Amino acid sequence: MEEGVARREMTEFWQEHSREATVEEMMLDSSAQLLSKNELPEILSLLPNLGGLTMLELGAGIGRYTGHLVKKARHVTAVDFMQTFVDKNRQDNGHHGNAEFIQSDVTRLAFPLHSFDLIFSNWLLMYLTDEELLSLTERMLSWLRPGGYLFFRESCFHKSGDIKVASNHTNYRTPAVYNDLMMSVVWEEPEPGRWVYRFDVTLTKAVETYIKLKNNHNQICWLMQKVVKDEKTFVQ
Repeated sequence: MEEGVARREMTEFWQEHSREATVEEMMLDSSAQLLSKNELPEILSLLPNLGGLTMLELGAGIGRYTGHLVKKARHVTAVDFMQTFVDKNRQDNGHHGNAEFIQSDVTRLAFPLHSFDLIFSNWLLMYLTDEELLSLTERMLSWLRPGGYLFFRESCFHKSGDIKVASNHTNYRTPAVYNDLMMSVVWEEPEPGRWVYRFDVTLTKAVETYIKLKNNHNQICWLMQKVVKDEKTFVQ
């Protein structure tokens, strides 16, 4: 499928499922309130210490996690490509004063090099094609400071929500495919930089909330760290 067609179909899908800006719409599950209540502390417990960190939250939605992240991090930039979700997030969490809310498609997103200590993404990468994922991974490496972290969580193998949708363009990759794609990407510092960076997996695990409440083992999360792959070689 052509990239332009894929993005158009994904945009139309979320325009259909973001009209009310509710947690049920965002999670595509009738049990969203219960699931969210139980998974929030679990997911947050997997993150590094947020004190003093500058964070980027991709696919922030209505701010289920934003409201918790801003209470601990120094600053959070929350991005979503549905304006209704962004407006709801700003309405609920803008008063904290240490958050910025951006409406943008992540495939077009740009930030200065080394802008963030931690990138947090919950259910985003599965809505990207392999080519879009590889491109975003390279840009995330450039946005993170050396030693910074990427946390992401995805639905693997099959869907989890019980809300029926007319069409589903989600990529339910296996964990092995995510590992292969993410680990294949490297980013070279621009001149006069000396280093080539990649991601190293720090943690991979299934989300216990879904196992306990839905007997569902396909919710997988990762914590990766930006590390030096090697030093550039210059020709004298």
